Amino acid sequence: MSPSNSSLPRLGIVFPDDPIASEMHRLDRWLEGRGFRAATAVTLLSKGTGGHFREDLLATGDLAAISPVARSLAERGSGAVIWACTSASFIGGLDWARDQAAGLAQASGVPSSSTTLAFIAALEALKARRVHILGAYPRPVTQAFIDCLATAGFVVDAWRALNALDGASSFRLDLAKEVARFADRLPDGDAAPLLIPDTAIDSLDLLTRLESGCGRRVLSANQVTLWHGLRLLGIKQAVPRAGSLLVGSL
Repeated sequence: MSPSNSSLPRLGIVFPDDPIASEMHRLDRWLEGRGFRAATAVTLLSKGTGGHFREDLLATGDLAAISPVARSLAERGSGAVIWACTSASFIGGLDWARDQAAGLAQASGVPSSSTTLAFIAALEALKARRVHILGAYPRPVTQAFIDCLATAGFVVDAWRALNALDGASSFRLDLAKEVARFADRLPDGDAAPLLIPDTAIDSLDLLTRLESGCGRRVLSANQVTLWHGLRLLGIKQAVPRAGSLLVGSL
């Protein structure tokens, strides 16, 4: 974090350890490059296996693994904490995700949430009840996300699983190509948002182009994580050139 940003409200990001150069590691510089001066971000890593399998994800999202990192982020001045992992925040279901967020809040002493709950908050803000999902994960994990959203009251009309077995495989996906291929299958005139769960996928610089290409809102994991985290800090300022959710002021 640059010295000029040291006095700004700070979003603390718990990110699962993985051998990828994710944009979530440099979110503070990304915000600064967008001319965003309302807040900054700091990312610390938690232990995780990286695998997209139920037992791996339950271990990665265990409070014993992520709570100490949330506490460290609060000690470093974070005014809010978010667990930036979709699959390891929905794999145990909606109640598990809520209990996870409550545990992080207890450990850190600041408002806390997760990427899964960020997706839900964004959809509620947009008043969207029907969605489409392009999941990087294997089918059983993608189905677990669908089930979690269903418990929260959302309907998934169309979905596809890309069968990435771990975060590194997700990171290597050609997101623009996969979104175009999936969007071509969706009905014309259908306004349901397209969800892309997986914080291992760099998306922030692509969102405006993706939305223009497929003619609908695109909600990526990193986008909703940032949007929700800023709102936990009480900040609703738009982030330029970052997709309609962040450009708006919901």
